[in-house]
Amino acid sequence: MKFFSSHCLLLSSACLLAACGGGSGADTTTATPVSASTTSTATAPTTATASASSATAPKPTASSPTPTPTPTSTSPSSAAALNAVYKNVKWQTGVSVTFPTDCSMTYTSNGAPNHALDAYYLEPVKDVGGSVVATAPGSRMQLGTATFTASTTKMSFTFNTCPAKASTTTATSGGAIGWMISGASLFNATEGNNTTTPALSDNVSYTFVDSSNVAQKATFIDSCNGHPTPLKGTYHYHGLPECVTSIVDAPAGPSHIIGIANDGFPIYGNKDASGNAITTAQLDACNGITSATPEFPNGIYHYVLPANELGFQSSLKCLSGTVATRLAVAVLANGICYGSRVALVLKGQRQRVAANGRNGLADASVSISL
Repeated sequence: MKFFSSHCLLLSSACLLAACGGGSGADTTTATPVSASTTSTATAPTTATASASSATAPKPTASSPTPTPTPTSTSPSSAAALNAVYKNVKWQTGVSVTFPTDCSMTYTSNGAPNHALDAYYLEPVKDVGGSVVATAPGSRMQLGTATFTASTTKMSFTFNTCPAKASTTTATSGGAIGWMISGASLFNATEGNNTTTPALSDNVSYTFVDSSNVAQKATFIDSCNGHPTPLKGTYHYHGLPECVTSIVDAPAGPSHIIGIANDGFPIYGNKDASGNAITTAQLDACNGITSATPEFPNGIYHYVLPANELGFQSSLKCLSGTVATRLAVAVLANGICYGSRVALVLKGQRQRVAANGRNGLADASVSISL
């Protein structure tokens, strides 16, 4: 009952099932909240030390790119080598990663990015309260001003790092679909799985004078293409975050790994191995592509976050690999864009836990669309 109890605790504080599903994966994921002083309980894991970089990159241009090089397909050896690559990724201050097995990685963060955030944001008043000061242009959400306070509780998530593409893809919904080197999460393009308006095209700002008589500006989406998750003290991106790619990418160079998706495949910025911009037309339905990268010169399947994309392809619409159900349950605790839909999601997920039981959680398929 230990497993069931720990996940019931997660569920009681959770806000949304991240987009996930499929059958059994190579790992049997466990993920629990841990205090800031807690380390991985895996036996003698390898730990990757977080490091920061001061490199910066300019805004991407909209010029037409040259075609992406055609590499060989991802081989089993390159997929199995993900642990070796993930150990050398530039995980930032506040992020720790350990490797309990040859095919698993545990990622720990409090959900706050290492880069600077805005002083004020616009968030749905039905979640954070307060007065309506702006209305999102597409979804017509009523928004009020709020500040971001990072959670003091760190969350750990264990990923399968020997991923394989599934026979069918799984659509993403309104929660965390991946985790970034900055310490924050990646959501899909929509706000609370709104199927009509992508979050980046729903942006709006509000200018006001604070209590100290200082002019302030609050936005729904900030310059990093992200914003806070209501009620949970976490932060997430809806598209390419240049404040993250600038950590690892040179201005005219290729994209490097900036995160890991829930199915274990890596997430990259918008450039190919030659430094050319990747267009949405080159990507599959999940924003994936098999091509060469700096870490995998012979090619590997990976996800791409395109530049200057405000539509539904600004982030991942689906996942190509499988996601262990235990991970699907664990990411609930990161929250969703619409915190007011918590009860609906929790009810459905508790029913799945009760029906599948402890052993079934390792293999059962889970997918909730709000």
